[in-house]
Amino acid sequence: MSSNLTILERIKDIVLNVDPNSIVNDARSAGMNVSEPSDFVQQAHNYAYIEKISDKYSATATKLCAVSGLTTGIGGLATTLTLAGADIANMAAQLYRLNQKLAIINGFDPANELHSERAQTIYMTSLGIDVSAQAGIRALVTKAATENLAKRGPASAPAIRLVMEVTKVFGIKITKMQAGKLVPFIGGAIGAGVNYTVSKSIAQKMMADYKSDYFDRWQVQGKL
Repeated sequence: MSSNLTILERIKDIVLNVDPNSIVNDARSAGMNVSEPSDFVQQAHNYAYIEKISDKYSATATKLCAVSGLTTGIGGLATTLTLAGADIANMAAQLYRLNQKLAIINGFDPANELHSERAQTIYMTSLGIDVSAQAGIRALVTKAATENLAKRGPASAPAIRLVMEVTKVFGIKITKMQAGKLVPFIGGAIGAGVNYTVSKSIAQKMMADYKSDYFDRWQVQGKL
């Protein structure tokens, strides 16, 4: 039970709604002429800036994932068994937060249900979760959201449930790759390396999918 609580707290600490205005501020600092999140929709001519900012967000997320892997593997078997669940949850949460940022800077409206569903699809697909597993996760998240609405609980609860369910599936995929963490001391380097490599690959997949989606929407809008 205490282990589950630790993992839940780790997710709660990370999975907070990203403030769209903070993304706008980052874009303005990078040289983009935007004043509100909706302005990102019409920035196809400035997409190089969006890519630059996305790369920055990706680098931060992959670094945090690597640090988590280092901490988990540094003591070998003892710390790996104790912290493995929290490490995988941390990766899933950090990548979810990255996904939120990428969605906003690519013109997604967090309040739009269709945009939210598309962002979730990009997130889960990037983590290698197949369509069947995604459907199961969505059903559990929808159920949690309905129950949360009835209880008038925090708006972040469905997002936390999503990351928790993704962690279960993602954990099975990555556990075999992390076996080297069982070796004391060098396990930290192996853990950091695995986490960095996996998270970077996922981040690149996310960015590619968002870019493709962005220009698909941009072309549709140009024909209207």
